[in-house]
Amino acid sequence: MNRIIAFCLCALFISVTWAQAPLVVSTHPIYLIAKEITEGIEEPVLLLGNQTGHDVQLTPDNRKTIMDSSLVIWLGKEHEAPLEKVLGENAKAISILNSGIIQALPLRSPKGVALKDTIDTHVWLDPNNAVRIGFFIAALRSQQHPENKAAYWNNAKKFASEMLRVSQKSISAGSARPYWAYHDAYQYLERSLNLKFAGAMTDDPHVAPTVTQIKFLNDTRPYKKMCLLAEGSASPSQYRKLGEISFQAVDETLAKQQDFVVAWQTLAQQTQACVLNARK
Repeated sequence: MNRIIAFCLCALFISVTWAQAPLVVSTHPIYLIAKEITEGIEEPVLLLGNQTGHDVQLTPDNRKTIMDSSLVIWLGKEHEAPLEKVLGENAKAISILNSGIIQALPLRSPKGVALKDTIDTHVWLDPNNAVRIGFFIAALRSQQHPENKAAYWNNAKKFASEMLRVSQKSISAGSARPYWAYHDAYQYLERSLNLKFAGAMTDDPHVAPTVTQIKFLNDTRPYKKMCLLAEGSASPSQYRKLGEISFQAVDETLAKQQDFVVAWQTLAQQTQACVLNARK
């Protein structure tokens, strides 16, 4: 009898521990979507608080967070290569880029040429992809917590409705508006905002533009004044070589935002303002 009681108590402890094990999300934009889906049910944990997927340095606390989780959602090795060693073969880890749920685009060269067998990992900037990711998270958590299935799916439907409403309001009529980027991170916005990529200063935000690429942009500029989307850390000494521009500091990682829909809308408005200012 005592052994039966002990077994039951052990089983109860395991089930409670599983229920308390958190959902862990690797990077900030996906974390913001996860917050929408889990609202009122649980609080997801952001693994890489002040890091992007490109410059990951795992700490002992990061590793413990992964170990203590019930599910880890990450973009994948294409975006977060340093996480491959700890998440690539981890049964609790799910890669969005390898899930088959999103529509991915290839990387492009700074001149706008699509690169074969590559993937642009900034998939969350496409509103349809963001909605798909939301429903994917709802499905995964519903499997682990079927008692909350209705709540997860209701949250996913609410997020989808709001995301698509905001993105549809952002659609611009007329011919596509050309723009430049410091590095090509915004092509998932192009269809929603009716934009046309006219080139980038560099293919890596950590590498300075070459003289050759600056010359290419100046020689092929569609308009005398061009919109340039760039990280706030971009050096003025570099983009001043482009002549007359409308400069807009943007952040595709949405790092300082706490609401995904608001963050996407803000980025869309900044981008539209930039291309419109370039026409004045």
